[in-house]
Amino acid sequence: MPAPHPAGIRTEINKAVVPVAGLGTRLRPLTTVVPKELLPLGRKPALAHIAVELRAAGITQALFIISESKPQIRAFLGDSYVDEEMEGPLQCDYAVQVAPRGSGDAVLCAEAWAGGTPFVVAFGDCLMVAPQGDSAGPLRRLIAAHEAHRAGATILVEPISREKVSRYGIVAPEGAPPFPSGAPFPLAGIVEKPAPEEAPSTLAVAARFVLTPAIFTFLRCAKADPRGELNLPDAVHALRKAGHPVWAVVLYAGERRQDIGNFEDYFAAFTRAALRDDRYGAAARRAAKEALGEAGPAQ
Repeated sequence: MPAPHPAGIRTEINKAVVPVAGLGTRLRPLTTVVPKELLPLGRKPALAHIAVELRAAGITQALFIISESKPQIRAFLGDSYVDEEMEGPLQCDYAVQVAPRGSGDAVLCAEAWAGGTPFVVAFGDCLMVAPQGDSAGPLRRLIAAHEAHRAGATILVEPISREKVSRYGIVAPEGAPPFPSGAPFPLAGIVEKPAPEEAPSTLAVAARFVLTPAIFTFLRCAKADPRGELNLPDAVHALRKAGHPVWAVVLYAGERRQDIGNFEDYFAAFTRAALRDDRYGAAARRAAKEALGEAGPAQ
């Protein structure tokens, strides 16, 4: 039997923390003018797509962790963001991360705001792509698994090739795989950017978490990495080692995380958004065919 929720923790999850304070150095010079989270993907800024995802997953309040150098984010979202794809508004609050000290430090800025409730973490430079356009499907499953298993933390993960594991946090399943297809499974921990030969799996953390307020104790005790940053996966690993259950939910076939933190990923994300646009996609596809024809065969 799973242990009951700690006293004072409500099970209905309607809050999300969205870290958006990163410097965007790999997208300069664009990000010297526009925060990477507001770069266009089709007809909307990237952050609008994430707001739609959150609202469709049942999130009604979001805390955006911003930097003082990104006033455009607050100007765009305002206090209550509404989009034509949303059934209702997303209440928007803000906290300033004074210095870019990593994902863990960003989440720590949300401690007072989160109060005694579980909350989602959705990184603002990673979008979810899913069949039939249901970008909120993975997050809905993540929230459902977190509540069903009364977890201390629940993590969205995606399969990657072994040669890429050194770029990501990699989860260590508890027990021997394979697990039932698509079913949540418990974790023994997380290893941050392991060498390929040392990785406990090829399942990478996919930019979405559900956490209980217990995480803040471990964030406050976390040690900075060699770059001086606090990493959220390290705190989740410590949470698990202290006896809190941690679970994982795998992206289904056809679902994927779409990063926009560098030009290669951003160009791919924008191209896909343009080609699939229900109003202007046909024109984008014609232009792509013309450009590919003018370029000649691939070298």
